[in-house]
Amino acid sequence: MTHPRSHRRFALAATACFVVLFCAGASGAGDSSSQGKLFAEITGIVETHFFDPHRIDQRFPVIKEHYRPQILGASPEAVPRLVNAMLGELNASHTSYLTPDDPEYYYLAALFSRIPEIGALFPHKGVIYPTVGVFTQRVKGRFHVVSLLAGGAAEKAGILKGDEILSVNGESFTPVASLRPLVGTDAVFEVRREEGTAPFSVTMQPVLMNPKEEMLAAQKVSVRVMEKGGRRIGYIHIYSYAGEEYHKALRDALAWGPLKDADALIIDLRYGLGGAWPSYLNIFNRNIPVLEVIDRKGNRNRVDTQWRKPAVYLVNGYTRSGKELLAFGAKKYGAPTVIGERTAGQSLAGRLFPLSNKALLFLAVQGCRIDGVDLEGVGVEPDIEVPFEVPYCSGQDAQHHKAVEHLLNQLPD
Repeated sequence: MTHPRSHRRFALAATACFVVLFCAGASGAGDSSSQGKLFAEITGIVETHFFDPHRIDQRFPVIKEHYRPQILGASPEAVPRLVNAMLGELNASHTSYLTPDDPEYYYLAALFSRIPEIGALFPHKGVIYPTVGVFTQRVKGRFHVVSLLAGGAAEKAGILKGDEILSVNGESFTPVASLRPLVGTDAVFEVRREEGTAPFSVTMQPVLMNPKEEMLAAQKVSVRVMEKGGRRIGYIHIYSYAGEEYHKALRDALAWGPLKDADALIIDLRYGLGGAWPSYLNIFNRNIPVLEVIDRKGNRNRVDTQWRKPAVYLVNGYTRSGKELLAFGAKKYGAPTVIGERTAGQSLAGRLFPLSNKALLFLAVQGCRIDGVDLEGVGVEPDIEVPFEVPYCSGQDAQHHKAVEHLLNQLPD
């Protein structure tokens, strides 16, 4: 699993408040070459379905004519980059061209595999992709680990946030293609932890997984309680909120699991997928009664589905879509405290179009507002800003550290 090459590439509409719709791709017309047909197919979909017709009428004709000769004359390897550059000129989130070498291709397909045309792209074992359990981000041409999926191969092998991945089995690292032929084998990853130092080798075995299931499993494994200053600080990382099952796992951990007896709580919303409903903030509503169950022997069990103690949302520039709605609501209504960096500002609704070449076009088809506010291109500023440069951080996390410090200060002596 990898982080996007840009905010735009990884913006994901929620299955609820940012409904991702579906439509079969239009057939190409005009140019007889395969790239000409693909260009006509993509631009036709954009012109028909993009959410802002004014932007299409006023700007897209010039954009299209600028990129037409470049795309038609490009090598097949260069086409995805050029198409995404063209789509980027629309300045809209939830808009990208995805190929089977993009992790986002699988993220979206896994969410909507029930749609026959999407499921047909994976006729044998369903939507699976090669992974070692990391999100990576390309910074200055280098792939860095920006987040690890709890319980994944990378975490177990000792990979840390901030590590640079240089190669796999002596070949250049890419998030999907370099792992694909190595599934089920012990692959040697060359890793650099500190800038300017010699790399070292880590052996990991890539596996095939459904990304939706992978992120849910990682969320459950991420749950832990840290002893700090005599207090118990709970933590959970919600990698994806694109489905009710992710919020149910959070509720279960709070009501029945190890987080139940924590004194304070950190919910990590950084990286991964959006997908949250604003109503998920209801877990912080203290105006819900507490249920006590008493059996015939007098044994009592207190059942409280709400979180009534200090809490923090961790956010950064890769917290997007539905997760931004939670950050907005938390700031507006006073709970939980939002710590980190301004969120991505990607709040449009997307629609998924399978294309004739088996690629996917993700296109913004609706605008969204929350309490009348448009977060697109703006994002949510945290209550407490904590800048954090991930590359070569050796697993240190300034935002997480600040969250713990803040919560300890909120707890009574």
